[in-house]
Amino acid sequence: MKPLEIKGARARLGFTQKYMAEKLGLTEVSYGRKERGEVEFTLAEVPEVASLLTLNNAQVNDFFFDGKLPTG
Repeated sequence: MKPLEIKGARARLGFTQKYMAEKLGLTEVSYGRKERGEVEFTLAEVPEVASLLTLNNAQVNDFFFDGKLPTG
């Protein structure tokens, strides 16, 4: 996982950690831990975060799975 990329995508959209946490049904502390890479996002959370941050499939693969998912 690339926490800095996720944080950057969030910041570019002007979203706070509190906003993201509320959208995901998490506490701000829990979301912060995930964004710092201390705790992994669950597979159920990844598509929600990707949608909120308007990430494309290549970005999701890169940011959350370090490019390890098969493409095509």
